[in-house]
Amino acid sequence: MEPDPGVSSVSMFEDESVDVRYMNGSQLQVSPCGGEFLLVKASDPSRHPLQPRERVRQRTRFTISTYKELMTAALAFRNKYASRPYLPQELVPAEYKTPFSIDSDVMWPELSSCEAELGPGGETIIRSQEGRAALMLSPSGEEFSVEFQCRLSQFQNHQHSAESFSRDVDRRAVSEQHPGEKYQSTTVVQHHSCFAYAPMWCYPLSLALHHWTTRVSQPTEVGAVGASDSAQAERKLNMSDISSEERRSCLPQALALTCPSPHRHRWKSKDEDHPAELMKVMWCQGVTYRILSGAVSVIEVSPGDGSVIRSNGVLNTYFTHHRPELQSGQVKEISYHLNNLPPDVVGQAYSICSIVNRASRILTCYDQAKQSLTLPAAPSCLQGAIEGKHFSKPAVLEGNLAPVEHHMNVTEREENLSDLVAAEVEKIKRFNFLLENSHLQRSEKACVEQHRPPAEEETHEPVSESSIAEALQRTSRAIQEIDALVSATTLT
Repeated sequence: MEPDPGVSSVSMFEDESVDVRYMNGSQLQVSPCGGEFLLVKASDPSRHPLQPRERVRQRTRFTISTYKELMTAALAFRNKYASRPYLPQELVPAEYKTPFSIDSDVMWPELSSCEAELGPGGETIIRSQEGRAALMLSPSGEEFSVEFQCRLSQFQNHQHSAESFSRDVDRRAVSEQHPGEKYQSTTVVQHHSCFAYAPMWCYPLSLALHHWTTRVSQPTEVGAVGASDSAQAERKLNMSDISSEERRSCLPQALALTCPSPHRHRWKSKDEDHPAELMKVMWCQGVTYRILSGAVSVIEVSPGDGSVIRSNGVLNTYFTHHRPELQSGQVKEISYHLNNLPPDVVGQAYSICSIVNRASRILTCYDQAKQSLTLPAAPSCLQGAIEGKHFSKPAVLEGNLAPVEHHMNVTEREENLSDLVAAEVEKIKRFNFLLENSHLQRSEKACVEQHRPPAEEETHEPVSESSIAEALQRTSRAIQEIDALVSATTLT
């Protein structure tokens, strides 16, 4: 997204949906699966102020040429931070397509035979034995990128009978127009933090950290470090006991072309103050802000020069800047406090003061939103997009490179229950919102503070006490129905 000057900000939420804001006031939203988008155009001065803004909703792979460039850039951002990319052949340029290799696994070299490369920006590069994947550790040793070959998105092989007819029609039409393209692949680049990544990258990352630590562990001056916390954790790994199976990684596979749960696509309003999903990654003015969710939320900032600025856990008013020096190969750790940030200097690439202040605001908003979202999020369309409905979520690694994986099994009963609960909760939210923001109700509360009005006067109010009591009873019954559903599911 960086080359487009018309982009104001890009956000990815925890359900992997993407929201793009443009300088002209328009907004582009991409569904979690990447298969559908909604474009809300900027206000037209020639139209009446009360007329709603024009909205365009299309399937991503069938987008018209007018929006193709916007969607290509949005998908590139999504695929960079999502667990699985969405790669429709219609939006992948021909020059980036290559013949596909059937084997999706790659084998990484042993430590004794691993030769790391040094990139032009100081990156430590580890390549798989087949050459189809590479891991590039940043010069700070705090973040890394992976580059690998991935097959283009295809139709699902295993489908329900109710969906097979319509998808078979689409499958025949693509095959007839573009024969052979279903066997093609493209290069995907993903970006990860060394403190939150998928288990498949554990071994190659340990190789990269081993070489990085060896290179920077020379005697250092005061204020510089030879090995960060992540590198120190890497030393604990016994590299000699790694089996051939542990050296094998199954690369991320592209999502299916067609989303199996399009009814779960939810679009956010432009001025939504309380989104239903927490933010995961945000790009703004060339700087990337990543939230590392955990018991204590941490924000990690990538200014784009190979350095990393990270908040210090519970002491979130303190930030540590891991800044590499290319000439010496060392990494300096500089501590900042929100009340004593360094002033801007003429000619510097970016403003430390602006970046840290924005990071602090993002982290504060995230924590507030996390506390307000006490109910579980509505099911995402990605849950149905993963075959077998089994998926794993990488957890934040606090001072340890050993991957932690939470396995979740989503059954049809749980999905139906979640849909029912979500529907009832939405009703309760709407009622509570109207109740708390009603002008009449606020007036009644103000009167109560002064004196209790007589019963005769209350009967003349447009909203009577009996109607409010009836509404509260409906809310109580809805909550009881939810409890009954949960109890029935627990017993079975």
